[in-house]
Amino acid sequence: MTLSSPPVFNRLRVQALAFLQDMAADNRYALTQEQLQERMAAISEEIDQTGTYTHTTEELEFGVQWAWRASNRCIGRHMWRSLKVQDCRTTKDHAGVTEALAKHLDMAWQDGNIQSVITVFAPRVPGQSDQADVVRIANHQLLRYAGFEQEDGTVLGDPHSVEFTRRMLDLGWSPKSRSAYTPLPWSIWIQDEECAPFDHFAQHPEQFPEVDITHPDHPGIDALGLRWYAIPLISEMALVIGGITYPCAPFNGWYMGTEIAARNFCDPARYDMIEAIGLAMGLDTSSNRTLWKDQALIGINQAVLHSFDRAGFRIGDHHELGAQFERFCKIEDKAGRKLNGDWSWLSPPISGSLSPQFHREFDNTVEAHTNFFYQSSPAADAAVRREDSSLDDAPRTSDPFHLENQHETPRCPFGFDRIGKVLPFKRPAFLKGKASGH
Repeated sequence: MTLSSPPVFNRLRVQALAFLQDMAADNRYALTQEQLQERMAAISEEIDQTGTYTHTTEELEFGVQWAWRASNRCIGRHMWRSLKVQDCRTTKDHAGVTEALAKHLDMAWQDGNIQSVITVFAPRVPGQSDQADVVRIANHQLLRYAGFEQEDGTVLGDPHSVEFTRRMLDLGWSPKSRSAYTPLPWSIWIQDEECAPFDHFAQHPEQFPEVDITHPDHPGIDALGLRWYAIPLISEMALVIGGITYPCAPFNGWYMGTEIAARNFCDPARYDMIEAIGLAMGLDTSSNRTLWKDQALIGINQAVLHSFDRAGFRIGDHHELGAQFERFCKIEDKAGRKLNGDWSWLSPPISGSLSPQFHREFDNTVEAHTNFFYQSSPAADAAVRREDSSLDDAPRTSDPFHLENQHETPRCPFGFDRIGKVLPFKRPAFLKGKASGH
């Protein structure tokens, strides 16, 4: 490294070192100071020569796990060391991507005993946002229901999916049937080119495991015909490890019951079923003073847990996961390891004060060098690279969990970010005063 190194190189070195120090402290790796400095020297030289560096297999495996541990909004991250990795960094074509995604689903499924898996595709070169991303996925989740706009203005299916569904239909998707639970096709982008919608689940319905929602004491809920898929597989977020951004890294855990019951089924902007559930349970819905909404919310949560258990599909409940996360917090506190969190996400959407998280205060600072981030869509990024001025000057999000507030993104097509916010990093002690940076 020279004193005239581009700022993006210097920032990348600092982020790489912060990551390596976290890895060195993990007892599975336990890097010595000499090993850490040797690896850092090699990374620094590679950055000088190429503008980036390549993670080893071990670094990738630790990195995805550490990113999960650092995810402030996840209550299941006490299991971060169990995350399995499918390394697809060399996969660059549509057929290879779809094959990898199908394999991911098989790895995750385990006959209903769902395990956490991440598939990591090619990284982005820092400071070269004018270059197309090798692979992107536009879907919010790989398993997701469509939202079909009706002539009367209502939505058949999931309102969250309306815009994406419209785009897929415009691009030629022709679903065999339209219902409230029609699986969406995949939107895969290769080198900034959007491929035709790929209706994987029409060909492989066995990879879209679903649960019919019933209640042991309220048959009226059974009659609503509710269902939900078993694997939550996030596919739109970016993974960052040691300053290197992987714009396509789909990952899954397993559901907590409230995610499906309280949010997906009952949020006004989603399926909005709370009144239908209350009526199905025979509740007096004439006044909120009867607390029928609270009863209905508990009833549908009971139904979801009952149904998943009956099907033999893995699912957590908010009491169990809350207690496990509290034990994790205490272990980390005792070990002197800082654990950040977003209180509003860690407290469950029902019976909040019964969870330990409700009574804790969390530092919501985002660990920027290794984490998962929201990001702009592949369509928006591709438009910016085509120098679409309307998107280039678009207002930026204020969300601290968004990639554009942590690292360079394809917002600007000129290889740098004119108005991006980058978190400051202190120069590591053993690099200070060394012009070589080794």
